[in-house]
Amino acid sequence: QGFRSPIPRARALLGPLPLESAQGRMAAGGDGLVWLHVLTFLVWTLGVAAVTWFICRHRLTRSQDASEDHFIGARSLRWYFVAGSLMLTNLSTEQLVGLNGNIFADGCLAGIWWEAGASVAMMVCATVVLPRYMALGLATTSGFLGARYDVTVRSLVSGIFLLYYVVFLCPLVLYTGALAIRNIFDIDDVPLWWVSTVIGVLGSAYALAGGLRAVAVSDTLNGVGLLIFGLWVPIAGLSLLPGGISGLFEDPEYLRSLVSRSMVLKPGAEARAWAEPSVPWHTTFTGLTLSNMYYWSTNQVIVQRVLAAETLAQGQKGVLFAASMKVVGFTFLCLPGLIGIILVREGVEVNGVPFQVPSADEVYPELVKASMPRWSLGFFSAVLLGSVLSTFNSALNSAATLFGLEFYSAFINREASSTRVVRVATVFGAVCALLSFVIAPQLVHVKGIFPFLQQVNTVVSLPILTVFFVGIASTLPDAFAAKVGFVVAILGVTLGQLIPGLHYLHLFFLAFAVAVLSMALATAVPPLRRLCRQSPRPVRYVADAGAARVCMVNWAFVPCLVASISCLIAVLIIALQAGRPWLFYAFWALWALGTGLLICLPARARAWRGGAEEGEVGKRPKDGEGAMSAASGAALPRLLGRSPAAA
Repeated sequence: QGFRSPIPRARALLGPLPLESAQGRMAAGGDGLVWLHVLTFLVWTLGVAAVTWFICRHRLTRSQDASEDHFIGARSLRWYFVAGSLMLTNLSTEQLVGLNGNIFADGCLAGIWWEAGASVAMMVCATVVLPRYMALGLATTSGFLGARYDVTVRSLVSGIFLLYYVVFLCPLVLYTGALAIRNIFDIDDVPLWWVSTVIGVLGSAYALAGGLRAVAVSDTLNGVGLLIFGLWVPIAGLSLLPGGISGLFEDPEYLRSLVSRSMVLKPGAEARAWAEPSVPWHTTFTGLTLSNMYYWSTNQVIVQRVLAAETLAQGQKGVLFAASMKVVGFTFLCLPGLIGIILVREGVEVNGVPFQVPSADEVYPELVKASMPRWSLGFFSAVLLGSVLSTFNSALNSAATLFGLEFYSAFINREASSTRVVRVATVFGAVCALLSFVIAPQLVHVKGIFPFLQQVNTVVSLPILTVFFVGIASTLPDAFAAKVGFVVAILGVTLGQLIPGLHYLHLFFLAFAVAVLSMALATAVPPLRRLCRQSPRPVRYVADAGAARVCMVNWAFVPCLVASISCLIAVLIIALQAGRPWLFYAFWALWALGTGLLICLPARARAWRGGAEEGEVGKRPKDGEGAMSAASGAALPRLLGRSPAAA
C-alpha cells in the first residue's frame, strides 16, 4: 500500500531491535530471560495454532462442496473474523517501520492519510463494491471482470495477480520474517534459508491444509496480540515525554496532516529544512485515494476474506469495523514517529543516554528499545511472526485460489470436480511455497531491484484499478473498451515517469483519468470501434440476478455508520490541524462510543422465508450444507463469475 519498498523498512526494524545498545532494554542475550523469551514465543505461537484448529473444526460451518469450503471458507465467516483478517493482512512490519519513518522524516503527520484514506476506501468497498461482488457469488475479484467484460480481461488480471504473489510477495515476506526471527533470538550463525523455510512451512500449513477459514481465524487471533503490542509502544513512549501526552501539543506544526511544506529531515543528515513532505495535502484527493481504492477493493489478498462472509450484512459490518479501527491506526503507525521527533528535539535521556535516531527508518525500533521491558521480547517476536505468517499464508492462499478457479477449472480441466480443483490448487500452492523458499534467501544479494519493483507495482495497479472502476461505475463499456483502457493506463503511467518534478501520486491520478477517457472514447465513438472491427455500439451489461450464494440484504446500519466514521475522520483532522487537546480527547470519546455501538449492533439479516425477500438475491442453503448447497457442477461456474447455463 502506497508503493513503499518493504526491504529498507524491514531491515531498520529487524537489524537493531534485539541487539545490545545504550538504550538496550530489549537485549535477548546475556541475561537469564532467554528461556522465558523462547517459552513465551512457543506458548503464543502454538496456542494460536491450537485455538485456530478448534474453532475451524467445531465452531465454523463447513460446506459439502470442497471448492467452496477451501477457497472461500464455506462462506461462513462472521464479521469479527472478516475484520480481524483484514487488519492483520494489511498490518505488517513494513508499515510499522515504514510509515513511522515517513512521519519522522516529514516532521508532521502528513502520512496519516494512508490510514484515514484507507477508511474512506473501505467504506466505499462496503457500500458499493462488496454488494456487486457478492451478488455474483464470486471467490476472486478478477471473476467480476469475467462477468463484466470477458475471459481475456479476467485471465489477464488473474495472471498479473498470480505472478506478483508468487514471484515477489511470498519470497519477500519470508525474507523479512527470517531476518526478524534470526536477529531477535541472536542466531546469526543459523543460515537464513533455514529460518525462512521454517516460517514458510508454518504459513503453508495454514494456507494449504486449512484453507481460507484457518487463515482468517489465525489472523484474527494474532491481530489481537499485534494490537496490544502496537498500542503498548506509543503509550510507553508517551510516558517518556516531558509532560506526557500534553507534550504532543506544545508545537502544533508537528501534528498537522494537511500541509504542502514541513520541516523535512534531509537524507543522510541530522538537519531539517522546509520542503515538501512525502504526502502533500493536494495528493490526498488524487492519487492517494485511488491507491487506497485499488488496495481495498480489487486486491485478491484483501478482498477474498470479505467474500467469505456468511451474509452481505456480516461482510459489511466486518469491513466497517476495520474502517473504524483504521481511523485510529495512526496511534501505532504514525504516533511513534511523532514521539521520536519530540524526544530527539527535547534531548530526552533514556538510561542516562540522550535518545537518538540514526536514520528515519529506525525511529520505531529505537522507541521500542527505549520503552518496552525485556521480558516482553518473546511475546513481541511471536506477534511479529504472526504478522509475517498472516501476509504469507494470505498471499499463498490467494495464489492457490486464483490458479484453481481462474486457470485450472476454466482452461485446463473444465470438467474437474470441486475436490479435484482443490487438490490441484493445493499442489500448486505447495510448488509456489517451494519456489518462495528458493527465492527468499537470494534477496539478500539484491540491491537495485526494490525501486524497480515499486515502479512495476505502480504500472500494474493502475490498469487493474481502471477496468474495475469503470466496470463498477457503468454498464456500457465492453471488453474492447476495457482492453483499450488497460493499454492506455500502462502507457500513461510509464511515459509519465519521464516528466520531471511530477509527484508519483499525481501521475497516478492523471494516467487514471486519461485511461478512463480512452475507455469512454472506445465505447462512444462508432468509427473507432468499426476501425477495430467491433460493433458500432456495445451491448449494455446485465448482471446475473440469481448468482448470489448468500443472503444479500444490506446491513440496515450501513448509512449511519458511514456517516459517523466520516465525521470521526473530520474531527480527527481538525483536531490535529488546529492542535487542540480538548478536541483530540473529544475525538477519542466519540470513537470509543461509536465503535462500541458498532460492535453491539446486530449483523443478522431478516429471516429467510423460503424465497428471496426484497433486496435479496439467491436462495438460502439448506441446514448443514454451508453457504453453498448446489452441486459442484453448478458451483464452479458461479465461483468463476458466470452462470451455470453459460458454462
